[in-house]
Amino acid sequence: MITNIEIKRISPHPDNPRKDLGDLTELANSIKANGILQNLTVVPYLGEVTGQPIEGVYRVVIGHRRLAAAKLAGLTEVPCVITDMDYKKQLSTMLLENMQRNDLTILEQAQGFQMMLDFGETVDGISEQTGFSESTIRRRVKLLDLDKEKFQQSVARGATLQDYAELDKIKDVKTKNKVLEKIGTPNFHWELKDAIDKEKFEENKALLIAELEKFATQVKETAGLRSVRWFSNFSTELKNLKPVDADTREYFFTVSPYNAQLLVKEAEKTDTEAEKAMQEKQRQLRERRERLDEINKRAFQLRHEFVRSYVGAKKHINGIMALAMQAIMEGGFPYGAETKFLELLGIKAPEDEELTFDTISGVLESEPERVLLIAAYCSIENQHENYHDWQCEFSGSAELDVIYDCLEKKGYELSEEERALRDGTHELYVQQTALP
Repeated sequence: MITNIEIKRISPHPDNPRKDLGDLTELANSIKANGILQNLTVVPYLGEVTGQPIEGVYRVVIGHRRLAAAKLAGLTEVPCVITDMDYKKQLSTMLLENMQRNDLTILEQAQGFQMMLDFGETVDGISEQTGFSESTIRRRVKLLDLDKEKFQQSVARGATLQDYAELDKIKDVKTKNKVLEKIGTPNFHWELKDAIDKEKFEENKALLIAELEKFATQVKETAGLRSVRWFSNFSTELKNLKPVDADTREYFFTVSPYNAQLLVKEAEKTDTEAEKAMQEKQRQLRERRERLDEINKRAFQLRHEFVRSYVGAKKHINGIMALAMQAIMEGGFPYGAETKFLELLGIKAPEDEELTFDTISGVLESEPERVLLIAAYCSIENQHENYHDWQCEFSGSAELDVIYDCLEKKGYELSEEERALRDGTHELYVQQTALP
């Protein structure tokens, strides 16, 4: 039954998930002209001390914007349906009502879910009541671990749900908040990939050290020791890591920021200062090269992903044709590029068969421009192409310049790291003037 209740007897719900009611001017004008066309839903107001209903006083569950706009319009009473709901039901009703209208921000959704959990609701129960999957609910709630101010700033920069899903791949909350600052900027995907890679790097490092400690002694000085195995970027197969003679021979290992090496004692030999200096120089150069390899690999993966997910090809057909001509002049697919071509198209490579036109005919008919772009890209892209030589000196790359120029015209945004690699200012490059 609909009952008209004085506005002064109705209060907003303190736990309404929607914190910002938005601009009420238009709604207030409509109410002033036409009245309230849809009733509010209210529950009896419970006294804070007694916990019992206070006669004639209510709390709104559905209709917060209508109540606020009615006040602006000068109304003294509003049509309401009075209902009885326990507190959990009030929360779920407000949450569902706002979600159905797409009125909640991602943060407000997360806060609403957490509030229901705090009142004893289960993830499964919330899922049944709201229609959201359990995984979505868990991901939303995890967003509350992020810095609230940085989160709101990222929303203002146009962050998407996919951005936050990608951010969730980072395990450390402090690192998440750091990368959160980059959402909506050209550096986001670079910083994201960098953070994920670093976490994996540290995991591999810890696993490798734990295995080495089972049969070798960690040392800092390598005088009198000879290297027998090098672990670049701590990436190695841990199975059968222990040498067959480890029970009868003494092994040692060292750990630097980017690699480790396994050593054994060698016959006494005194290296000259010049030899020691050369060894140290080679070690530093090797470490510098390994770090550049990781950075170049990350840049390649970002270009790779951009082309794989590119959907705006029709707007840039002339540029794509130009790139295709460049690819044809370069000689077509290089070794191994056919597999990459099919991967980017989302086609499973036929086993023991050569790539034929029939393999791609279906996707070519539906997305000819995209297929052309990917074919051209695969013809000239090379994961091992970079802007420096073996000595880590900047050398430039006409091939990479062609790729970056084309991708930039199609919306690809270079990160600061990529720009530094391309223009020769990266901190890891060895300056020629510094060499003897």
